[in-house]
Amino acid sequence: MKHAILSIGALLVSASLALAAAPGAVTKTASSERSQPAENDYDYEPPYIGLAAKLGTLGPGLEATIGIIEWLNLRAGANYFRLRHGGAVSDVDYNFDIKLAAAPLLADWHPFANEFRVSGGLIYNRNQVDLGATPNKNTKIGGIDFTPEQIGELSGSAQFKHFAPYFGLGYGNAVLDAEKTWGFVFDIGIIWQGSPEVELSANGGMADNPIFQTALAQEESDIQDDADVFRIYPVIAFGISYQF
Repeated sequence: MKHAILSIGALLVSASLALAAAPGAVTKTASSERSQPAENDYDYEPPYIGLAAKLGTLGPGLEATIGIIEWLNLRAGANYFRLRHGGAVSDVDYNFDIKLAAAPLLADWHPFANEFRVSGGLIYNRNQVDLGATPNKNTKIGGIDFTPEQIGELSGSAQFKHFAPYFGLGYGNAVLDAEKTWGFVFDIGIIWQGSPEVELSANGGMADNPIFQTALAQEESDIQDDADVFRIYPVIAFGISYQF
């Protein structure tokens, strides 16, 4: 009987110790679980820097992106492309030397803190077209016929504003995720570069003749009308980005 009582007592003591220890163990486990960071937690710690190589209507180019805060980046770059081709304006066949040169400085707003972006800023714009022609037959200048000797060589240019605003939409955030190295970027927008300043001159025998000068002014106006279509220049570009 005595041994039975001692055994029951020992069981009660053991049970009491187990109950006393249980809350502390549970608390410790919960505390440990709370101290572990969630796998998907992400702390944005700018600045991050990314580079992108792009190809589009401004020509090939490179740009750099710097992260400011999670939803705002700054972007700067440079593009250059040159193309020569021939074409007619009115009755004259010109050789065109097209130079596309632009250096954008943009702010990218990511309203949903993801890849989608709204972009705006300023373009240092050196887009320019040089043109020349040497007629070898009677040619209409400003609607009037002149001989090759009277015309001589025609030369001119169309130059756009050196600073032009840009607005566009795009996809890609080169500095969104610290774990992301490569990415895809895309832009669609417009540059408001205004109507170009067109100049045209000739060195033929009638270069100083008032009638020829009036005709040449009309020819210049015809070129201006054709070039005005580019006062709003479309931008479409895509490329790949790399984050450091």
